[in-house]
Amino acid sequence: MAWIEKGAEGVPAYAVYLLLGAALFLGVALPLLRRRRSPEAALSEAPARAELERLLTEIQDLSREHIARLDTKIRLLNQLLLDCDRRQRDLEALLARPLPAAASSPRPPNPLHERIYSLHDAGKDLIEICGATGLEKGEVELILGLRTMPPAA
Repeated sequence: MAWIEKGAEGVPAYAVYLLLGAALFLGVALPLLRRRRSPEAALSEAPARAELERLLTEIQDLSREHIARLDTKIRLLNQLLLDCDRRQRDLEALLARPLPAAASSPRPPNPLHERIYSLHDAGKDLIEICGATGLEKGEVELILGLRTMPPAA
C-alpha cells in the first residue's frame, strides 16, 4: 500500500484512490441496480404470474381428480381380490370333499345290442347279423367291439 500513497511511477495518489473507489462502486452498486426492477418489468410480470398461478391451480385440481380416480380403482381391485379369495376357498372346499360314488347300476341294456350279441353268441357271422338286424357291417363290428371293452371306472 505504500506505492499507493507515493504514487506509482508518475501516477498521482488521488487517481489510484479514484480508480479503487470506481471499482468498488461498480462491484457493489451495479449488481444492486440490476436486481432492482424497472416499473415496466414489474408490469409485464403480473400477467405471467397470474397465468402461472392459474396453471398451478389447474394442476392441483387435476391431481386431486386423478387421485380420486385411482382411489376408486384401488377400492374396486381390493373388492375383486376379496371376491377371488372367497371363490378360491369355495373351490378348495369343493375339491377337499370326496367325490360322490359312481352309479353302481350300469345303463339299461340296448335291445339292439342284446340281439346282436345273442346272434354272435349263436355263431352267426357278420353278414348274417347284418341281414337279420338291417345294420351295416361297420356298425355291427362297432357294437361287437363295445362288448369286449372293459367298463369305464
